[in-house]
Amino acid sequence: MSLGKTIKQIRKMKNIKLKYICGNVIEMGNYWRFEQGQISVSADTFYQIIHNLNISFEEFSFYHNGFKNDKLDEWGNMMIQAFQSRDKDQLELIATNAETEFNNTQQVRYLHLHYLANIYKSLVNKNKINSVWISQLKQYLTDCEQWGYYEVSLFNNILFCFSDLDTILVLYKRMNQSYLRSKRLHKFPNEEVMLATNIICLCIIDKAYSSANEINQLIQNKEVGERSMFARTLLLWCDGLVNKVVFRKDEGLEQIKTSLEIMKALDMETTLNMFDRWTNQLLFKQDFTNKILL
Repeated sequence: MSLGKTIKQIRKMKNIKLKYICGNVIEMGNYWRFEQGQISVSADTFYQIIHNLNISFEEFSFYHNGFKNDKLDEWGNMMIQAFQSRDKDQLELIATNAETEFNNTQQVRYLHLHYLANIYKSLVNKNKINSVWISQLKQYLTDCEQWGYYEVSLFNNILFCFSDLDTILVLYKRMNQSYLRSKRLHKFPNEEVMLATNIICLCIIDKAYSSANEINQLIQNKEVGERSMFARTLLLWCDGLVNKVVFRKDEGLEQIKTSLEIMKALDMETTLNMFDRWTNQLLFKQDFTNKILL
């Protein structure tokens, strides 16, 4: 389906009049020809049409792909599920499909997914991870001066591949200084809070308590709306962890217990089990052998 035909479909579904779609950016005759696939429009005009339809580019992509999610999102979710279930065949399939998609499109995000799936497959098979996969992903993040949601998610997925905490902290600082991350681009800050939670845990493991406290203070000061319940629950757990481990405050344990009770009340079984395990390992000095976090 052409871009114009997708626009037409959305316009009819929303019952928006043509004059409101065209606005002052395109004549109705040209707009009609664009809908029919007879002409193309400039990127600026297309952007304004999307804006006048009251949809995001992500929503437009969903419509344009026949009400299907983006391949990267779909395969990424499948990869996480395959890793959690230790399904090495599924990880191999995802790695192969991602490589094929990269060869066809030259979109670097599919190459990254290919590396990630192979890394997870190596972990499942308990094989040594190819250093090339890791170095390519690290290099991308190191070279990227302005981080968006994609970079935050990628960093979170390869966090366990970094051999030293200093590099992690440098990249985390870069993320927070990024112009793109300083803007309120995303309604739900789950990925950023999950990343911070993972790094705080790694700091405590390495007894870098000042860094753990610094990151905790940074995320506690961020504005997180009431609708972001998952992120707020993680913030409570992190604050409790730092209060208990770093400052030896008993109130920290109460904060942790409350956050776990919220997870239990919301029937977040997988998340509850994971954070309950981390709590025991980090507070009671049990062997933290698995550094693959969220």
